[in-house]
Amino acid sequence: MIDPKFLHLLFSTASIDRWNDQIRPVDFVELDKQSHKMIIAWLLGRIEEEENRTRIEWPKLIDYGVCEFMYRAVVTDLKPPVFHHLARHKKRELDAYVRKELEGVIGPLLSSRFEEYLSSDEESIERRILHAAHFLASRWEFGIIYDFHPGAVGVAEIKQKIDSEVEDFLDLTGVRRLEMGIKSRNFLEICAMLRFQKRWAKTPRLPQTSVLGHMFFVAVTTYLLSLEYGACAKKIYNNFFAALFHDIAESLTRDIISPVKYGVEGLDTLLAEYEKEAVEERLLPMLPPYIRDEMRYFVNDEFADKIVTERGVVTIDEAEAMRKRYNSDAYDAIDGSLIKVADHIGAFIEAAASIQNGVNPPSLTEAKEALLRRYEGYVLFGIDVEALLKGIESTR
Repeated sequence: MIDPKFLHLLFSTASIDRWNDQIRPVDFVELDKQSHKMIIAWLLGRIEEEENRTRIEWPKLIDYGVCEFMYRAVVTDLKPPVFHHLARHKKRELDAYVRKELEGVIGPLLSSRFEEYLSSDEESIERRILHAAHFLASRWEFGIIYDFHPGAVGVAEIKQKIDSEVEDFLDLTGVRRLEMGIKSRNFLEICAMLRFQKRWAKTPRLPQTSVLGHMFFVAVTTYLLSLEYGACAKKIYNNFFAALFHDIAESLTRDIISPVKYGVEGLDTLLAEYEKEAVEERLLPMLPPYIRDEMRYFVNDEFADKIVTERGVVTIDEAEAMRKRYNSDAYDAIDGSLIKVADHIGAFIEAAASIQNGVNPPSLTEAKEALLRRYEGYVLFGIDVEALLKGIESTR
């Protein structure tokens, strides 16, 4: 089973402030940045695949992206300049420290992937895409800081440094497109803005989490659950990115809390139809035509178990069949039921962490208890979901 301590470590990135030595009109946190980074990495990678016929090993790119997230979750107190200096001059010692901190909270599957990441070639296409996405996400954040107070000491130098780092990746077609074009850049802009939409409207929480950060936490949790039950390579890709985009429609509709969504008869169905139309009319036209169908597959009926056949997309009613029959790359499958569990794990840890931090409005306790009741005795793909939730509740 996934160690609840590991999930708490990853969730702690919702409390890691970024740019906290700068004058900021808004707060930026690490969890949101990592989410934005992986969305950018998906777009850059898909453009390279389709337009340049570049072979991207997507499970490896996802592995590396999650490992970089784990790494940053451990070295929380290091400012980026210090971190990059140590990474250049004391990489072995820094790696050893992170490895020691993760020891005991990650299983052998993830541990082997982390070791592969540490020894991987930084010039591989997967690492270069992640590096490019990192700098583009950082530049987006810093652009707000720069525009807010461009005359602040050191701000112009930071801007110049980030711009020069992005320039090093202009050989990637997607980077050039983002530098010169409008549509793809607007798609990423809409995604980035989800960091300003807070979850649990009207409910005080500590830490607060955004829709953008929640999407990434759900994606990483889905990835961990997929590894645990032995999902095939195509499912690793589909499950991760379908989870990463599962709330993207909220960029157009805003987050609607469950008591409202499900408390009015028929409202959930009406909202689902509206979200589908909004994605089709406003979001998909911003993407290159060759990846629009993939985005549709990810976000339409996002919690349904799905496969692709000659007849098109087929919904599978029996979840267990996804593990026993459809766990093969040939089916191009998405474990929607697993993403739904990961979504609820994300909500549960948001509630549990706030309660542990002393901010405990009744609605959080009620939500946490409702999820425990919902998953009482529930096992999916051999994973004991109730035990995992109880572990999260009892762990700090």
